[in-house]
Amino acid sequence: MKRILTAILFALAFTVIPANAFTMDVQAGVVNHVSEITEFNLNIYGHLWYRIDQMLFVGVGSGYQEIDNVSLVPLSASLWIRLPIGSQVLPVATGDIGYLIGSDHQLFWRTGGGVDIKNGDYSSILLMGGYQFLDHVGKGYAYVQAGILIEI
Repeated sequence: MKRILTAILFALAFTVIPANAFTMDVQAGVVNHVSEITEFNLNIYGHLWYRIDQMLFVGVGSGYQEIDNVSLVPLSASLWIRLPIGSQVLPVATGDIGYLIGSDHQLFWRTGGGVDIKNGDYSSILLMGGYQFLDHVGKGYAYVQAGILIEI
């Protein structure tokens, strides 16, 4: 059932909303188990977005993660919401659900937030953080990332 839900979310990301512009983000940071803040695992993540308007994006994400010395490639359906507070620095809420591909493959979801610092009309600096849950492992992981968003 979870795989069917993930497939439906991927299909909706590509079919429901026409692409208004090319939009993508790339972020890098660390992810580690919530109760063990001593070891940091590499976390690189990016998205291709369909922009509904200036505040709401849906799309797909992928990247690379190392969790407990296991290399994983996440594939996810994603949602990005800019909250209408501020003008140059906007709070952001994000959510992803998808599948981690690797030797320890499994379903995952992540939710988070941060700030979108506008560089101008077409780019932003991102400072993000959040929580990621792995289905088979049953553990929660905290992540912190910084990156850039490009809107053309």
